[in-house]
Amino acid sequence: MGMFFRYISLIYLKNFFIIFFALLGFYCGVDLLLNAKDLPQSANTILLYVIFLAFGATGYILPLSLVFALSLSLLGMIRSGELVSLYALGLSKNKIALYPFLWALLFCLLYVGANFTPFAYANDYKSSILKNGTLIKPGGEAFLKFNDVFVFIEKIENGQNRVQNLKIFKIKEGALSTQIQAKEAEFKEDFWVLEEGAITQFSPRYEWNKAAPITLAFTQMQTLRDFKPKIIENVANDSQHSIKDAWQALFLLKAQGLNVTALKISLYQLIFAPFFAPFLMLVMVHHFPVIARFFNLAFVGFVSFLVVLGLWGGLFLLTRLAQNGVLSGELGILLPNFCLAATALWLFYRRK
Repeated sequence: MGMFFRYISLIYLKNFFIIFFALLGFYCGVDLLLNAKDLPQSANTILLYVIFLAFGATGYILPLSLVFALSLSLLGMIRSGELVSLYALGLSKNKIALYPFLWALLFCLLYVGANFTPFAYANDYKSSILKNGTLIKPGGEAFLKFNDVFVFIEKIENGQNRVQNLKIFKIKEGALSTQIQAKEAEFKEDFWVLEEGAITQFSPRYEWNKAAPITLAFTQMQTLRDFKPKIIENVANDSQHSIKDAWQALFLLKAQGLNVTALKISLYQLIFAPFFAPFLMLVMVHHFPVIARFFNLAFVGFVSFLVVLGLWGGLFLLTRLAQNGVLSGELGILLPNFCLAATALWLFYRRK
């Protein structure tokens, strides 16, 4: 079996890498032609743009390449008579499908693992280079709720764990009780360290006519524990998330009673969406002919590529509908992938 695994894997991997890098080169080439006039003049920055462009395109190209590689491998083996020879040597359709399936599963797991890292922000870096000429987006402002306080940030220094002109409002019994403001703040060891600020204590509503607010200055102050800078940046800039950051933001924002639908959809897309490719491969292998004598292989290949593109386009449309709030994430992303996986496993065990 090890010999068959190496033989089929060699054919599949060769076709996969050819298709993957061809599609990646085509995607990057078209994008560069469309955006050539907006690119910065620096050669280093253009190189970074191309790298992040390729990373960002992987999410679209990888699943298609995995399935196209299987179609191309099967068509080549049918044309040369290798497929019927493997059947004659005792291999079943399940065994022949299993080896490419395992490789596809491995590539999808590697892609999901990469989405735990800054790899997931490749599209943000690419867009920032195109619009601003630098990797880091210019800081914006944000107004967020965290536990029992509201936080206003006038300027976020993206990627530097610093903000400028921060204000914290504490509400008690429906009235403003405390206001903290600082010129700058930096996130250190799970806390925000406020610098050169002041705390203003307000009297309860029924005592406003009796006591004036009390203001005390400070040079440094720790507050807002576990309020991660990346969460603030993602919310303020409406940027993409890595799996790690999305997971942390999900629990944080859910604890605040805020809507976390967009975060759940982002997690579903990063974790589950790529896996339609391996399971589609298990379904497709059962619909290819054994020999070329009674079939037009060009037509078979055309139909297989058309079906893959159609299914991929349908899943992509459902994902977009989920992102826009038309469908729930469970209905738009999880259910189609679950149905495809169930169909693939049913076919696999039926022919066991």
